Amino acid sequence: MKTLAFVVGAVAGVTAAMAVTGSRVASLRRKACVDSLTGVPNRAGLHAAWPAFAPTASVVALVDLDGFKPVNDTYGHAAGDVVLTTIAARLRTRVAGVAGGLVARLGGDEFALVLPGSMRHAYTVAVLAAAEVALSIPVADDHRVTVTASIGLAPSDGDLAAALAAADAAMYRAKTSRSGVVVYDPTADDRTAPTSDPRPMVRVRDLPTTSVTPIPARAAAAGCVAATSRFPARG
Repeated sequence: MKTLAFVVGAVAGVTAAMAVTGSRVASLRRKACVDSLTGVPNRAGLHAAWPAFAPTASVVALVDLDGFKPVNDTYGHAAGDVVLTTIAARLRTRVAGVAGGLVARLGGDEFALVLPGSMRHAYTVAVLAAAEVALSIPVADDHRVTVTASIGLAPSDGDLAAALAAADAAMYRAKTSRSGVVVYDPTADDRTAPTSDPRPMVRVRDLPTTSVTPIPARAAAAGCVAATSRFPARG
């Protein structure tokens, strides 16, 4: 009987240890999908979530902040972090009103939005998001800063890489023309052929003095789990 009790206890102990280990692995995989600063999905999280969104996601948007680098240069990176977390929350609140929408931070001061619905509806959401981004943000020592957003919209046919590349091209036209929000136009927007990693993790102009080694999106996405594909929107 003592031997049986020992065996049962040992099995129970191993089972409990496996459950704890499994929980920790799941937690690490979830963290691999989430941007540690803003709490929204990162690039890997976007790739992991895409299969669940692709059937209904008709529009992908690229949001790039204008005037962000001077915030870091003038007030320091802590202030820049405040700006990024504030804007991520604003975008999340706006997209939360869109059934099934998603906000992800691709790196640096660049965000992606996944927007179900028509292009007209997505354009309205983008215009409202741009207006909210432009609201002043309190940073250190009672200073307030203002940044704006250049947003490119592109239709999606289920190919995330192609949609991101097209939205990126439209975003650059929005930035150079100071138009705010621009819809992709194949006759006006030049872009290279889409790849699995159409954008860098961090733009070169946003890099600090120390070097940063980006992690390929496909490799990072491998650590994400399908269960995290629906990220809750938090205001």
